[in-house]
Amino acid sequence: MILAVDIGGSKLAAGRFEDGVLVEHYIDRQEQTTMVGNVYLGRVQNVLPSMEAAFVDIGKGRNAVLYAGEVNWEAQGVGNGQARRIENALSSGDSVLVQVTKDPVGHKGARLTTQISLAGRFLVYVPGGAMNGISRKLPDTERARLKRILKEVVPADAGVIVRTAAEGASEEELRADVERLMKMW
Repeated sequence: MILAVDIGGSKLAAGRFEDGVLVEHYIDRQEQTTMVGNVYLGRVQNVLPSMEAAFVDIGKGRNAVLYAGEVNWEAQGVGNGQARRIENALSSGDSVLVQVTKDPVGHKGARLTTQISLAGRFLVYVPGGAMNGISRKLPDTERARLKRILKEVVPADAGVIVRTAAEGASEEELRADVERLMKMW
């Protein structure tokens, strides 16, 4: 059962109950908009090797910042033998697919990553990822069951991180989560 309540001041609270127990809750504040999680095709404005950062125009008025530690080196073509330095991966004018990890604050622009991930109910989908991970909070028997299911459900060109919420989830529920996130991607 899902229950939604208007709690005033342009706020909405919602919860999902199973057997009379609250298992998920959400609070939506309309006055608070966030860019976190949004994916943009940005254009590199400038690269600052001394900062190990690139400033990227994502169309929001203020340039966002992409630090070297958030670069997916393989996707940017930095391979074996090449130093993992921001200037080897990006240059002014390059188009780059990025995801916002932190909203802009004050005069600072949003923080970005090129390591895209899409969160679902039971797992996090990582397009182009090669690894699958399962929450360590789950018992070994459940981890083994989920690992077997993932082999059938996750495409070869993607990775997933399975959340603790996946405990007891059926193969159909996991497949639906993966398929929804794949369509979103």
